[in-house]
Amino acid sequence: MTAMHLTLAPSVPFQEAEDTLRLARLAVESIYGPERTELEARVDIDREARLFIINVSRRVGRTLALVFAGYARREFGPGTVLVEHVAGQRQVVGETA
Repeated sequence: MTAMHLTLAPSVPFQEAEDTLRLARLAVESIYGPERTELEARVDIDREARLFIINVSRRVGRTLALVFAGYARREFGPGTVLVEHVAGQRQVVGETA
């Protein structure tokens, strides 16, 4: 799986980031429709690692990753969201500053 890993700084309230993801998903549903979004936008959340893993192997997933990353960076500020593109197996992502 090709994925985008979005790791949040400790200063970011995790529940607020999850709310931001829901808002990003609504935006994506407005573009592609709820059914296609449900089928093609896969997100795994690792609360302990403060990590969102978005499958970007399909267009809908790539759009979700872009919208979520953009919203999160604007909402929580510069340096609070580390975005990494990962191909293949899940990799461990270091903590952001």
